[in-house]
Amino acid sequence: MLYERVLTGIVGGAVFLAAVVAGGAWFAGLIVILGLIGFAELLRMKGHRYFEIPALAGFVLTAAWLFCGTGWLQAWPGVLLWTVFGFLLLTVILKNRYTFGDVSFLFVGTLYVGLSFHYVLQVRDLPDGLLLFMFLLLCIWATDTGAYFIGRALKGPKIWPAISPNKTVSGTVAGLAAAALTGAVFFAVAGGGHPLAQWVVTALVISVSGQLGDFVESGIKRSFDVKDSGRILPGHGGVLDRFDSLLFAAPIAYHVLVWFRF
Repeated sequence: MLYERVLTGIVGGAVFLAAVVAGGAWFAGLIVILGLIGFAELLRMKGHRYFEIPALAGFVLTAAWLFCGTGWLQAWPGVLLWTVFGFLLLTVILKNRYTFGDVSFLFVGTLYVGLSFHYVLQVRDLPDGLLLFMFLLLCIWATDTGAYFIGRALKGPKIWPAISPNKTVSGTVAGLAAAALTGAVFFAVAGGGHPLAQWVVTALVISVSGQLGDFVESGIKRSFDVKDSGRILPGHGGVLDRFDSLLFAAPIAYHVLVWFRF
């Protein structure tokens, strides 16, 4: 229902933005919760139970990526290999009730959700974190809005119908243009000693990576023949449905922002 969708968007958006502005433990706590719910949604789509040993190991590893990123790999260089071995041994211990494909899905899922959400925190923790995180969000929202309205108005060829049948080439181009405009606005308002080209290039990188994240999530859902990743957000689906673009855009944006010394 439209009313349900709008109400959830307003309330959920207000809570999320309040946490973004507050930063610190408030924002970190919300992101950790979202990350663990997102991993639970992957389990649900795959048909795994939450309280079996491989799933519980996945929750622990997702939390480790969320809190520590790749820092713990530098402290214990061999731990990644031992972690992979641990997941593989579960196939033997559980007598192939969880197959190689199952544990591979779980392990990659912890990276996709946990490490990606970790970079959401990293962007917010940059020196101008609030400004740059709002830049990241607004580039994603501008891309989605431009793609939706212009794509519906102009229609035309589909960009990838096998994965996402409603997305058009015109919508994709409009999304890129809207993100570039957002970069120009931030240059005009914030500047920060960075040239227009850096703001616009970063905005375009965010737009492209966000759209790729959208396609990836659509592909995952299509492979499991589900419409939504979850039901926690009435009218919007699950956490992965709402944050698919951010999961791809945040890690890439973080490295571009650091590279440009924002």
